[in-house]
Amino acid sequence: MKKDKLKKVIKEGGKRGVEIEGAADMGGLQFFCTSVDLPEGDLDLLVESMKAMNAKSDPTEEERKGGSGHIGKMIFSAGAERLAVVAYVPEAKQGELSCEEWLGAVLGSQGGETVSKSKDVCSGFVKADPDKNVFPLKIREPMILEANNFLRKRGLFPEDDSDDDEMVFGDDDFPSM
Repeated sequence: MKKDKLKKVIKEGGKRGVEIEGAADMGGLQFFCTSVDLPEGDLDLLVESMKAMNAKSDPTEEERKGGSGHIGKMIFSAGAERLAVVAYVPEAKQGELSCEEWLGAVLGSQGGETVSKSKDVCSGFVKADPDKNVFPLKIREPMILEANNFLRKRGLFPEDDSDDDEMVFGDDDFPSM
């Protein structure tokens, strides 16, 4: 069972890696925060998902996988029991951002705990606590926001102030003739 699930987790991670690389190239992002579904809060599987995202892309393969190893990221996976979180900071970015500090701040926002630490990959989780209204799916988005805000404060993530590059109008902006 676990082996079959691992295969699916790696496939999901590989695909997400390609998406992250594309988004980063388009938007000039150095860091990316997102969630994956298949690990379902399993920290070991989430670490495997991160490895798949960071795997070097093989140009000879029909379906591209990974390729986002140069982009720092924090990924989240919600399960029934807990929200698993894995942070990754590539070597080139370690002077600007401490993986441990980043994960610690994000986990700290919801009373989570760090499980493993290194310069490039750190992991931890927040336990579900129905009595305190802590549910993995509910806290995932606020924690992703927390991760992005942590980066913003350090000038490592674009601000949300979209200038007049693109004007978006809704129907309300054009009164009927």
